[in-house]
Amino acid sequence: MLCDLCEEMIVEIFSRLPTKSLLRFRSLSKALYTSIGCPDFIRLHTLRSPEKVMIKHKIQKKHFYTLHHQFPYNNNKNNNNNTNTARITPVAHPFSDFRVIGSCNGILCLCKYYGQNLILWNPSTRRKVTVPDPPIWQGNHCSEFEFVFGFDPIIDDYKILRITNGKHYSSYVYTIKTRTWRAIASSPTADSLASSHHCLFKGASHCVAFRYGCCGYRHFIMKFDLASEVFSKIELAEPSWEKSVVSTIKGCLAVMSSKDDSTWIWVMREYGNPASWSVAFKLNACQKNVADRFYTANDDQLILLDHLCEGIVAYNPETHQRSKLLDFIDSSSMVCMTVCIESLELLDMGTIC
Repeated sequence: MLCDLCEEMIVEIFSRLPTKSLLRFRSLSKALYTSIGCPDFIRLHTLRSPEKVMIKHKIQKKHFYTLHHQFPYNNNKNNNNNTNTARITPVAHPFSDFRVIGSCNGILCLCKYYGQNLILWNPSTRRKVTVPDPPIWQGNHCSEFEFVFGFDPIIDDYKILRITNGKHYSSYVYTIKTRTWRAIASSPTADSLASSHHCLFKGASHCVAFRYGCCGYRHFIMKFDLASEVFSKIELAEPSWEKSVVSTIKGCLAVMSSKDDSTWIWVMREYGNPASWSVAFKLNACQKNVADRFYTANDDQLILLDHLCEGIVAYNPETHQRSKLLDFIDSSSMVCMTVCIESLELLDMGTIC
């Protein structure tokens, strides 16, 4: 059958298949083995893979569970418990005591606490790449470290940024191709503290940061361009409001902010223009400070990781109705939630775990 199809048609079909199938098809012939492992095909498959929301929770052992971002759940109108059933796929988590730093093109960047033992792991291919520990900065042994993981399209390589929180700044960048750490001159805004959650958007990492001034804490978005390796800041519409997390909504940068009993989600309609901030959603009081991650589905509902109910919640900002997408048993506890896709990245790198 493959002989009857042109190469372009085969690539068109295969680039839309699940990763598990492609890994099996590599054993059919040398031609398929070479084609599926080609960097151009891997990148095309990555671009066409649907997004999923990956939830990490703990049940005696550490596990990952994935939930499709396109809301593939059954909305049962007769359900009196206001609970939706989500189709989930369990993914065994082979590492212990690791936290998720970031996700990019199907690769999860994992790190043990205290800023050492970095691992790049692709759950779809089960391959991992161990990253050497970054240099230890003299005099900064007790500093808090933050990491950024993303892809630099200019040099076609993945990068890991490590920065310190506090007054003594040092920044190091690691690239997969060179497998080395190097210091960079650019540093974050002075006397600022950055959050641990970063959002990749338009080739840059964004996170909420704040500094203390004469009028109290002022929040802003700290931006790190992965290509130029330069830090900058984006002012917020209400810098005095408490900001929790940055995300994206329909191709726009978004931030959740809270003040008193109000929780709003602001959207930057024109990227880079602080004057274009506008309120996209107003959440009710019960949603205040319960979510440290949020994403949007195709029907404009929000996917929230709700710490009060210990579950994944779909929230309708217009009706203020909440429905659980994924609930956990009493013996389990949530750890984090991030967006991830299936991909063939790291296919011929590292080791299988």
